[in-house]
Amino acid sequence: MFAFSLQTVAFLAALLSAANASPCTPKTTVTGCGKALPHGQSKGGVTSVNITSNGLGRNYLVFVPPTYNKDKPTQLILSYHGGTKTALQQLQLDDLTEPEFNTDSFVVYPQGINNSWQGVPGVTIDDVLFTNDLLDHVQTQYCIDAQRIMATGKSDGAGFNNVMACDAGLSKRVAAFAPVSGAYYVDTLPCDADNVVIPCNNARSDIPILAFHGGLDAVIYYPGGERKNACLPSVPHWIQSWATREGLDAKNHTVPYANATVIYEYSSATEKNLVNLVYDSVNGHDWPSTLPNADNENAGQFPTSFNATPMIMDFFSKHQLTKVL
Repeated sequence: MFAFSLQTVAFLAALLSAANASPCTPKTTVTGCGKALPHGQSKGGVTSVNITSNGLGRNYLVFVPPTYNKDKPTQLILSYHGGTKTALQQLQLDDLTEPEFNTDSFVVYPQGINNSWQGVPGVTIDDVLFTNDLLDHVQTQYCIDAQRIMATGKSDGAGFNNVMACDAGLSKRVAAFAPVSGAYYVDTLPCDADNVVIPCNNARSDIPILAFHGGLDAVIYYPGGERKNACLPSVPHWIQSWATREGLDAKNHTVPYANATVIYEYSSATEKNLVNLVYDSVNGHDWPSTLPNADNENAGQFPTSFNATPMIMDFFSKHQLTKVL
């Protein structure tokens, strides 16, 4: 497992900070290829970075892959923490910095203001701007492959993945999304979870999505419903809406995957398995893992029969942007 000393964990946790942001216009991609790593950073290491977004301070953690070559464009994964959680806790949860799963991709862990994300009811922060500013900064510091910028996240962070995919700018900048236990709020009541219209302004009709959700999720219910004075669509309705949005067949193909787990795949004549939902009927509000983690060690929770992380890495490896901003 990827190990941190207690001093490193305390240092990173102390550096996590947050602030405001506002409306977004995606900016021109800038390359940092050929540059040495920033001072104090090393391959295989994690660093806390502060940037200015809209004149205010924001923060993220960045993992530099052990195999990084400053002259070779490298995949970047954005991983967003859940509500009330932190960037550091997401790093410790998702295993994307573990050598077993990843040795050649950057992983960036943005920190949300008040540990929350745009899209959650009552949150007025524009994290779309923050994400664009963060990507601009990262791409000036490292040799990033602009065609292979990916995003994942847990719960509210997964919900923000949906905000990004539905944003005209970021949907053209992020190649693929893998939300886990996502909270996909729609600002409307009363809540008809199986039919609610889900607003979306995606600028591409070929956005790859690999979503995960548990049938026993007691926080973000699989059938959806009212929460925080907003409407959570049922997860089947949410994933079907993406399939329709992307012109895929209305009927999914069900693939048995593991014990109590199936994958609902949506395809078309030209696009195979572009939109997918991994459904585990006995999983709760957890990041699926066969090993103990911060989610499944909670009372009433337990490891799953599969690991989400290698599935996400494999899914990302199959996709890239054909056009870059």
